Amino acid sequence: MLKHTPLHSWHVGEGANMTGFAGYQMPLHYKGGILEEHRTVRSRAGLFDLCHMGQIQVKGRQASEYLDYVLTQRVKDMPTGLVRYSLLSTFDGGTIDDLMVYKRKEDYLLVVNAANKEVDFAWLLEQKGLFDVQITDLSDSYGIIALQGPAAENILAPLVADGLGNLKYLRFLETEFFEVPATVSRTGYTGTDGFEIYLPLQAIPALWDLLLKEGKSFGLIPVGLGARDTLRLEMGYSLYGHELSRDINPLEVGLGYAVKFDKDDFIGKDALEKIKEQGIKRELVAFKTENKVIPRAGYKIVVGDREVGYVTSGTFSPTLRHGIALGLVEVGLSEKDFYLEMRGQLKALKRTKLPFVESSVKK
Repeated sequence: MLKHTPLHSWHVGEGANMTGFAGYQMPLHYKGGILEEHRTVRSRAGLFDLCHMGQIQVKGRQASEYLDYVLTQRVKDMPTGLVRYSLLSTFDGGTIDDLMVYKRKEDYLLVVNAANKEVDFAWLLEQKGLFDVQITDLSDSYGIIALQGPAAENILAPLVADGLGNLKYLRFLETEFFEVPATVSRTGYTGTDGFEIYLPLQAIPALWDLLLKEGKSFGLIPVGLGARDTLRLEMGYSLYGHELSRDINPLEVGLGYAVKFDKDDFIGKDALEKIKEQGIKRELVAFKTENKVIPRAGYKIVVGDREVGYVTSGTFSPTLRHGIALGLVEVGLSEKDFYLEMRGQLKALKRTKLPFVESSVKK
C-alpha cells in the first residue's frame, strides 16, 4: 500500500499523473508536462512536494562526535545555521546514502533520501554504541516543500516574518508560518536559486496554497518528480541508486570533497583511504548525444568492441534539447570514441564537462 503525503488529494484534484516512488504515491507531472515544468523552474519558479523525504534528529551531549564518526563529512566545526552535504558509508567504503546535515541550536537534522530513510535510521541506531546521543525519526511528523527558480526569493521573502535577510546558499533560518515553527534553507536539487521549507505535516497544505497564491503573478507552478530528475541531471547531481550505492564509492563519482580524511576516524575511512591510495578503477563521466538519441540508465557504454561501463542516469535535456548522460566507466579513456549500445545498435557518445547547464545558485 503506497503512502500519501498531505498534498495527495491536491495533486489528484489538479489532474497530476501519479506514480509510485519510494513507497509513496507522488506526482510525476501535471497537465502541462515535464518539459514545461522544467523550463518554468529554469526561467521563473516551481513548487515541489518533498514530504516523502526522511528527516532524522540527532541530539545529545556527544551528538557532534557521533556524527563525525558515522558521516564522511566534518560536523563538529559546523556553526548553527549551516547545511553540509555528507554521506553514510559502509565499513568497506560503499555508500548507504547521501544526505544533508543541518546544524540547529539544540540538535542536528539529517535529511535523507525517501527510499533509504528506514535503512538509514536502523544503521544510525546500530552504530550508536556508547555515544551519549538520542536519535529520532521525524519523517512522519514533518514535511518539506521546495520553492525553486529565479523568482523564488521574490515570492518567499514577503511571507517570512523578518524577511530572508542575507540568507546565503547552504544556510538556513528559523521562522514561523501560521504560528507554527518552520525552517527555511537556501538549498535545492535543481541548480537554480531556491529554498526548502520544513514544517509540521499538518501545516503543509496551508503553506502550499499560500505559496501558489503569492507566486501566481511570478509564474509559479507545481512541479513533479519528472522535472525534478531532469533538473538535477542537467547539474550532474548524484541520485542514490544510480550514481551512488553500496557498490559505488564516493571517490569514483567525484564526491571526494565530502570525505574528510583528516578526521580522526569515521566509518569507511580505512577502506576509502586504501581506494584513494591505490587509485580508483572507474570514474563518473558526462556524455551528450546527437540526433535525438536519448540515453537511459543501464545502457552499455562501448569503446571499440569492448564494454567499458554503463549509463547511471540519462535523459533528454529540456534546456539543451539533446540527450545527456552520466556514465560510470573505466578510468583512462578520455581520448577514446565512446558509443552507446541501444537496442542492438551503437550510437555515438561525446564526452563533455559538468554541469551540463550552468548553475544559477546564489552563493
